[in-house]
Amino acid sequence: MMRAQNLTKTFNPGTPIENRALRGLDLDIPTGQFVTVIGSNGAGKSTFLNAISGDLAVDQGSIHIDDNDVTRQNAWQRAGLVARVFQDPMAGTCEGLSIEENLSLAWQRGARRGLRRAVTPALREEFRARLSTLKLGLESRLSDRMGLLSGGQRQAVSLLMASLKPSRILLLDEHTAALDPRTAAFVLELTDQIVADGKLTTLMVTHSMRQALDHGDRTVMLHQGRVVLDVSGEERARLDVPHLLAMFEQTRGETLDDDALLLG
Repeated sequence: MMRAQNLTKTFNPGTPIENRALRGLDLDIPTGQFVTVIGSNGAGKSTFLNAISGDLAVDQGSIHIDDNDVTRQNAWQRAGLVARVFQDPMAGTCEGLSIEENLSLAWQRGARRGLRRAVTPALREEFRARLSTLKLGLESRLSDRMGLLSGGQRQAVSLLMASLKPSRILLLDEHTAALDPRTAAFVLELTDQIVADGKLTTLMVTHSMRQALDHGDRTVMLHQGRVVLDVSGEERARLDVPHLLAMFEQTRGETLDDDALLLG
């Protein structure tokens, strides 16, 4: 469960470039729900994810993950509760380390670390078994450097890393935006599988309305730092991209430019 209440965040307050990124944002996500988030550029999507992960402190409001008030915790203090996959396939992993070393770092997320072997024989077998589920042949390349993998392979491994240890919420930050359409489709299929198998509470930001409707259980739209649309169940199942766009226009009280949102 994740609950965000009255989140506000202003960048460069009192200056000519003041930006009110979050303006009293409220959102509750029940345990196990997969929520897709859309919105035009500057709607507050990335700021919201950064607030949940602890990479950004909010000015006001509160964030609870299960029974934990994490509002004032840093990212490392939330590491055992929050997992994240970034848009850039090069982010979230270390290209100079091997695949198994990257997996080992993810395996120890949120745990105390000391001087011990990063990868034991038993852990190596665990990683090999987990990698085999990706069906990419990476289970035979454990010692290869992460930097040798393609963007799609790195995102697949990043998803696996995010789900190696149970977390309370998984954040997907436009994690297919940098991939070609075929690879993006593969990563999204893998996403659905990992989320379903792990019954993970998930928040996926996307610029594609098509992706937002085809994946997850619920779709939320942000505009000017607030939730302006929230659809799920039968209402969401009946929607198509033009319907969703029309709802957004009605909610905003204005017509979107063609490039304001990517229809996907």
